[in-house]
Amino acid sequence: MSIKNLIFDLGNVILRLDQSATANGFKALGATNFPTLSQHHSSKTIVDYETGKISAEEFRATVRSSIGLPDTVTDEQFDQAWNAMLLDFPPGRLELMRTLKKDFGYKVYLLSNTNAIHIEYVDKSCLKDYTEDSLYSFFDQVYYSHDIGHRKPSKEAFEHILKDQDLVASETLFLDDMPENVEAAKACGLQAAQVDAETDLSFLQLRF
Repeated sequence: MSIKNLIFDLGNVILRLDQSATANGFKALGATNFPTLSQHHSSKTIVDYETGKISAEEFRATVRSSIGLPDTVTDEQFDQAWNAMLLDFPPGRLELMRTLKKDFGYKVYLLSNTNAIHIEYVDKSCLKDYTEDSLYSFFDQVYYSHDIGHRKPSKEAFEHILKDQDLVASETLFLDDMPENVEAAKACGLQAAQVDAETDLSFLQLRF
């Protein structure tokens, strides 16, 4: 069966990441116990924040306590360190999303484990060289985990987008850098491939 729909991950697929930059940023602010957070990217605090269960204020407070940040660190400084991992878009990446939609007839979606602090930064800073002010302009629809209340690799995250867009799973290709997310997508009946920010995605223009 031919592929009609494409679902992309954001971090390390559409957007380059450097998680060590956030680690270094928090350490520079005086964090005394940062490895407890850096080693648990699926920690309860992060999962709760990225599924909309806690606010940005609650997230900051919990992380401050867990990593030993000094009380003098402001919210602005915290957010700057938290956002330091978000780099830039590989040349032509976002433009390819448009090409796949307009010239090749795919329905193109974004499904990302993310949070409000990160997305505000992506829109304001990572897109600074674009005329668009959000990623919504490049996709048919965007699904952020903190908005939909589900986070990959949970089946609910994939089922949400399939149901919301009335997609046939077998006609849908999911692209992500995390093997556990790729396998979870396959378990939900989607076709899936592991790629990253440096993968040449021009093969998607071959229509298959």
